[in-house]
Amino acid sequence: MSILDVVKGAATVLGMEVPTLVYGATGREMVEMQELANVMASEIADAHDWQKLLILKTLTGDGVSDAFDMPTDFRRMQKTSSLWSSRWQWATEHLTSPDQWLELQVTPIASVNGYWIIFGDQFHQWPVMANTETAKFFYVSNELVMASDTSKKTIFTEDADSFRLSEELLKKAIIARWKQNKGQAYEQDLDDYQDMLLRRIDSDCGSKPVVSGQQPVSWRGRRVAWPGTVTGAA
Repeated sequence: MSILDVVKGAATVLGMEVPTLVYGATGREMVEMQELANVMASEIADAHDWQKLLILKTLTGDGVSDAFDMPTDFRRMQKTSSLWSSRWQWATEHLTSPDQWLELQVTPIASVNGYWIIFGDQFHQWPVMANTETAKFFYVSNELVMASDTSKKTIFTEDADSFRLSEELLKKAIIARWKQNKGQAYEQDLDDYQDMLLRRIDSDCGSKPVVSGQQPVSWRGRRVAWPGTVTGAA
């Protein structure tokens, strides 16, 4: 479904004249719709780590560099990102404070873990990765749109462009936000959009395994503390 079809569907619900042109139109309503389509597509992309937008990245050390340029299509890290190094048997630790990073550089303590941070539009890894050592992670791509020639792009610019995620979800998002922006009753439309958003997020995670026995309320964020069996002393 093209973005023109999405806007046509939204226009029907909103009581607007059904357009034959969106991108390239100069009337106020369609100019607003051009912007709104991109705004809501961006909002949907940030609501979840959608599988279609996930990219696996590998950083390879050279024994000298601790900084690596971001991918050209980088939007953001996953909400629960980890970098896995070939040196360590566990995930490297994400530092969010520049002061913590500086402490690593000036404190003469041998590191027993890997660390990473983002600043200056680069990934920084510590300790410096040895030659051929690697660090792998997933990130979210900013290429939300597919052009008619199947190339990917960051925003809608042509009527033949399509949303890489759910077009039906995008249509509901446009309807709800348009009504809200215009001071119209939008609560039910917002509920419909949010309900579909949650259902799409749930289905995007894939099938759920069936297990027996009593399970924790949620395994989200949990990890196996030790991949083995602990026995008592003889």
